[in-house]
Amino acid sequence: MTGDTAIRLIQISDVHYRDQPGTHGFVQHDPDAGLAAALADAADAIAAADVLVASGDLADTGEPGAYRRLGDVLATLPVPVYCLPGNHDSHDAYTAGLPRTTVHLEPAVRIGSWLLLMVDTNALGREHVGEGVYRDLDDRMTRADGPELSPAEDARMRAILADSDAEHVLLFVHQPPLASICPSLDPSGRLGALLRDFPHIRAISGGHLHGSLEGEFGGVPVFVAPSTTYSIDYTGKHFDGPGYRTFTLYADGRVESAAHTAPGPITDAMRAKPAPRFLTDLMLGVVTIEDMREMTDEQFEQRFGEPRPVRGA
Repeated sequence: MTGDTAIRLIQISDVHYRDQPGTHGFVQHDPDAGLAAALADAADAIAAADVLVASGDLADTGEPGAYRRLGDVLATLPVPVYCLPGNHDSHDAYTAGLPRTTVHLEPAVRIGSWLLLMVDTNALGREHVGEGVYRDLDDRMTRADGPELSPAEDARMRAILADSDAEHVLLFVHQPPLASICPSLDPSGRLGALLRDFPHIRAISGGHLHGSLEGEFGGVPVFVAPSTTYSIDYTGKHFDGPGYRTFTLYADGRVESAAHTAPGPITDAMRAKPAPRFLTDLMLGVVTIEDMREMTDEQFEQRFGEPRPVRGA
């Protein structure tokens, strides 16, 4: 690809696949149907794209079978797929079950004048067990609620950046570094330092929040992709349908991005459902999982105006 040619890519996120098809979550979403709807709506964009990035929470509970099934689906796409893990993903099952000839776990891909980096930001959900090796914590889903790089991941990203002569860089993460969502996020931490030390990083894109959001961190634009399972309209406070993001990357470093929602019966049904206040407050960092766990059922209902939910099978 020549340096004058715009690069086009697709981002999907928060697929939350399960070991068996047809398994529904607590809002009665179907991960299989949602992903199929998003990929069908994006079919023309995928056919014209240079790469597709799947930015974490690819399985809902880290079941090995979920990754095997998802790998089979992603392998049918007419475009290379690059994956990164989220806080719901189990490292061992993820690395064993996903890779295919066209489905990659490599952290970097160079396309024209651009370097795409897949950054593991799940350090808060892991513990160091020695010699740069990390182990998933049992409560990684709730602990890794914000972006953090381990020393090993920071060193890996710095080595790739230092070794590359790409003019522009786009970082993909799972947890987006938005100050409004993560008020404790330290701009002087590893991610912020990476932006300062490598000023040709042009943008960051994540998932995790199941919504189409935009912001900035350290002066760098931040995009958030909707989920292929269910999304949240944070303005209207209701659920939304499965979605994805498209990107156009230009040789001069400009980044254009748009979020898309797949039309159809899934989206129509989701939009008819108000998003529970506990969920929007949790996603936006107003309340933590620990806060909610400490509440009695009565306190929970008083705080959010609704009973505590029971997670679906």
